[in-house]
Amino acid sequence: MKRKLLLILVAVMLAVIPITGVFAATSAVVTITATPTYIAITNSEATWAVGTVAASSTYWWTADDLAPAEPFEDGDMKSTITNTGSVAIDVDIKVAAFTGGVGWTISTDDSPAEGEISVRAGITGTANEAAMVQVITTDNELVGSLAASGTKLWCMEMETPASFTDGVAKEGVVTLTATIDS
Repeated sequence: MKRKLLLILVAVMLAVIPITGVFAATSAVVTITATPTYIAITNSEATWAVGTVAASSTYWWTADDLAPAEPFEDGDMKSTITNTGSVAIDVDIKVAAFTGGVGWTISTDDSPAEGEISVRAGITGTANEAAMVQVITTDNELVGSLAASGTKLWCMEMETPASFTDGVAKEGVVTLTATIDS
């Protein structure tokens, strides 16, 4: 009898206690990680104070203001572009017409006429002066596929016209623009 009573009591207890998975998960999580496409650059130098220039002359914006070794080497370059964004970029370069007095327009070839100035840019590894990028008033690619956190060293040269029409100081602005690597 005690045994039957014990069996009935166990059966009642089992019926009253709900059968649930005590260790079963009732939810799950998914963590989303996303890096935004962030485009940004810095340049280590912000000015080039050439000083007084002579007609039909070439001036270099390099570490020592002299023509770089060929092919261009890191130690000769003047400035460093750094990709501070999150994706690979291309870096374009352009220059605005020079202001001051009668100003200078920008030569689209490497032979500045009267009232024009020629600006060229090169990066480490550029074969020689002739292989430099002609910097004009519209974007030209200077650096391609610069990885996030990557750097590229670069320099410029400026050629003056055969003659000047005034002696007023001139100023032009070079702009570097980053776009997503294409």
